[in-house]
Amino acid sequence: MRLGEGNSIMKISCNLSTELMELIDEKKVSVDFVKVALTKCEDKIPSEYINYGQLLLHGVGEDIPQHTGVADLENVDWQRLNGNLAFCNSTFFGIHCGTYKSDWKEENVTYSMIKGRMSSNIKLWKEKLKVKLLIENVPYTPYYEKNNPKVIKHSVSPKLISELCNENNIGLLLDIAHAKVAASGLGISLKEYLQSLPLDRVKEIHTVGTRNTDVGLRDNHLEMVEEDYEALEYVLTISSPEIVTLEYGGFGEHYVNRSNKAAIERQLNRITQLVKSTSKT
Repeated sequence: MRLGEGNSIMKISCNLSTELMELIDEKKVSVDFVKVALTKCEDKIPSEYINYGQLLLHGVGEDIPQHTGVADLENVDWQRLNGNLAFCNSTFFGIHCGTYKSDWKEENVTYSMIKGRMSSNIKLWKEKLKVKLLIENVPYTPYYEKNNPKVIKHSVSPKLISELCNENNIGLLLDIAHAKVAASGLGISLKEYLQSLPLDRVKEIHTVGTRNTDVGLRDNHLEMVEEDYEALEYVLTISSPEIVTLEYGGFGEHYVNRSNKAAIERQLNRITQLVKSTSKT
């Protein structure tokens, strides 16, 4: 059965990395899917990746704007994008439900303006994609608003996310770390934030560790700690995702010190236990 076709058994996914491949080869962990990101849409996905699990694309190239509030989608190579998704044999793909200062010429960007543009872009994505579309909640604190990527606060409104999902009949990719950061930025509890989202539309969950800094909570893709596992367990009791993805680890300099082999093994084993214990089937 392909991802997105209604399988009621939750699957496990993880960012693909050299360390994960070694763990799988050593039979120390097992995953259903491995998540890969392309630098450019034209990049080829190494065929050997399929030896480690069914592929999920987390990003189809930095040359394609993959957030709902972007000003221009005219130069997207939809044929190549769909080809990459077909190669992975996936039936859904997620884009960030966000908009940034750089997306707008106007100084005062209203909720109505943002919702209108996001709805229009979502309709275009749905028209062009040959797979189902999901939107992924993004992180926010005043730090994120003032510094790159300069997130506009309306982006993380549960009301906006719910309206976009319900009115456009699309699913939600629930990123728990992003929700944790956004809740802190809005001054509410994580549970309050989560309960305001369209949980009946959750198809995939992302989970990973965050960190506290002198400028607030940050999403830095660190190893999960106990409160992160507690948050994941809570989310699994209030939603019915098809897949749970550990967003820890990866290739290249960007993931130096954030792709520890032992940490991947610890987290995947714990996540697998949580998924089994909270499974509704």
